[in-house]
Amino acid sequence: MYAVKSIRQTYPQNQDLDQMMEIFRQMVNQCIRIGLENNISTLQKFSSMFYHELSRYKIQSYYKFTAMSQACGRLSQMKSDIRKGRRVKPPFVSRPFLVSCHGFKINGILLSIPIGNKRYINIVLNDHVISELSKGVEPRSFAITPTSLSISVRKQVQGITPESVIGIDRNLRNVTISTPTESVMYKTNKLLSIKENSMRVRAAFRRNDVRVKNKFFTQRRNRQSRRTQQFLHKISKDIVQRAVMTKSMIVLEDLTGIRKLYKKGNGQGNKYRRRLNSWSFYELQRQIQYKASWEGIPVEFVDPKRTSQLCPICGGKCQEDRFNRRKLWCSNCKKSMDRDVVASMNISCKGWSRFCHPRGLSDEAVKGNPDNLQPVILRVDGSKLVCGRDI
Repeated sequence: MYAVKSIRQTYPQNQDLDQMMEIFRQMVNQCIRIGLENNISTLQKFSSMFYHELSRYKIQSYYKFTAMSQACGRLSQMKSDIRKGRRVKPPFVSRPFLVSCHGFKINGILLSIPIGNKRYINIVLNDHVISELSKGVEPRSFAITPTSLSISVRKQVQGITPESVIGIDRNLRNVTISTPTESVMYKTNKLLSIKENSMRVRAAFRRNDVRVKNKFFTQRRNRQSRRTQQFLHKISKDIVQRAVMTKSMIVLEDLTGIRKLYKKGNGQGNKYRRRLNSWSFYELQRQIQYKASWEGIPVEFVDPKRTSQLCPICGGKCQEDRFNRRKLWCSNCKKSMDRDVVASMNISCKGWSRFCHPRGLSDEAVKGNPDNLQPVILRVDGSKLVCGRDI
């Protein structure tokens, strides 16, 4: 099994590279136009019929094949969106870029990119990229934009046989995980502050200049995105490290379609819908998935139905605490636990029952005789094993 990831860095601008990126952008748009006119979205059919159309572009032939591949990918995505009933516009590439998986070389600290006539452009790699490339990985391709360089690498990993499960419950203000020995809550209130501050700064812009306004808004959005990704990077890294140390499978909720709950017209306020629609639940999932696959950790998904209602110890239905809505009370076990901890423990139980110890999956969190109330894997008191962490 192969795991793939990308290593990114900045680089000084080069006039020859800028010219090649612009030619590549024009080739991709030309291929998109041809594909739309002839209703073609497969690389094999496109290359056999219209490769000669790119002969007027003075660039190496393997860049032409990559341009056709980029165009076919965008056309296939457009057709997929149309089948799903979405209203889409024809794809168009507005920013110059360059992608290739052929011809480039990595010579020590240099990335050599061919530009024709046996000439190369050398880009100096930073220490982070060099250290990652020295770990026995195989460079597969590169992608260049006017501001950054990304190198795609892969390595062969051996998937682990999970001995336990880490269940993850994602919420707007925290991320809670449960292992067989402890439950950990990561506070994410800072993400809300980042988004609200960014929104206030954009709303305070008063200059009547569209170009300056667009540039300013782009800078603020990029800054917000970088801060959010860095914050979630620390959480996802800690979760994957715990999974590696305990040889655990990672199980998350399947939140597909959750945005439909916060559409306009659902009877919800604007501020509430804005907060929930800007919730970065998928970014955390993306980071966990690629980091876990790099370490050979399996990641699975379960239905989140009733995970915040059932007691993870006895399987009975919990009741809300009258004085604290975040607390749940189980009348059978006489336990009071945080609802997010309850959800993460139930997700662990569901993941263990379905993927590690399959005996059929029911709606309950536990199995067996109701008279002999025993948990599936979590024999811990969740009310005593919660520790909040500010990342």
